[in-house]
Amino acid sequence: MTDPFMDMSPAEIAAMTERLVFTDEPFEVPIETGPNAAPVMIPRSVKITRELDKACKNRAANLGMSQSEYIRSLIERDIATAGTGEPRPPWVRELLAVIAHHENDDHRKAS
Repeated sequence: MTDPFMDMSPAEIAAMTERLVFTDEPFEVPIETGPNAAPVMIPRSVKITRELDKACKNRAANLGMSQSEYIRSLIERDIATAGTGEPRPPWVRELLAVIAHHENDDHRKAS
């Protein structure tokens, strides 16, 4: 894709920028909604030790997840149960049990 500003003259760019109105009003990016809309992901920086980072990468890989997916799953799990004392829904417990079972398959084969 070509840059449309490359073909503009300095006078055209100046005329365009003069029409801009700057405010301190907050601006929210429109979010697509509906059944096919992808969730909006907000990047966050998290500081962790090298050892914890390595353990996180290994655990995520063992679960077949990216580090981001793994960390996100931990946050979602904590928020889902925070302050409620409610156990996880049965389908979540079943899914985690299947993952844990298959995660140990390699260890069983080696024994």
